Amino acid sequence: MNRSAILFIDFQRDFFAADGRLSVGAARAEAILTQAGHLLSALRAGRYEAVFIVNEFSPEDWLGNFLRNHSALRGSRGAEIDPRIMAEGFPVFTKSAADAFSNPQLLAHLRQREIGELALAGVMAEACVRATAKSALRHGFRVTLLADAVESRHEWKKRAAFWYLRRKGVTIQTCAEFLETT
Repeated sequence: MNRSAILFIDFQRDFFAADGRLSVGAARAEAILTQAGHLLSALRAGRYEAVFIVNEFSPEDWLGNFLRNHSALRGSRGAEIDPRIMAEGFPVFTKSAADAFSNPQLLAHLRQREIGELALAGVMAEACVRATAKSALRHGFRVTLLADAVESRHEWKKRAAFWYLRRKGVTIQTCAEFLETT
């Protein structure tokens, strides 16, 4: 299992649009979308595989939705992949929990494709990215966090998540470093 895949976690309107319900903010969104564009260019050249992970929260989860400001509700416009990211043609897996592996089809897909290394891009560093990285390690994947393609609404939460994941054994690289070394 020597193949690599990049997981694009929660590149959805509610997290990237300026008027999104849980937006990381215009400047942060633009920076991460630029890096994601570079990654997708390399992917389309056949160097890596890509998988998109999206939240689809149940409208009936009133407490969770309150805490998430009703973001990424199943069937809502905010749950759609941000139109500035070109996700067409790549597999998309849904989740309703922070950990992308809460959808067992993701692990089955990665095993079938003989993926051994995962690079993570997306939001929120302290929640979905962190939970997915921890789970990927438990499943035996080598994990790289793409530092300039991961964001949060708060810089201190992002730094804390990076510190925690580094201590757990996750490699942290910029997108350029990752593309040069793999």
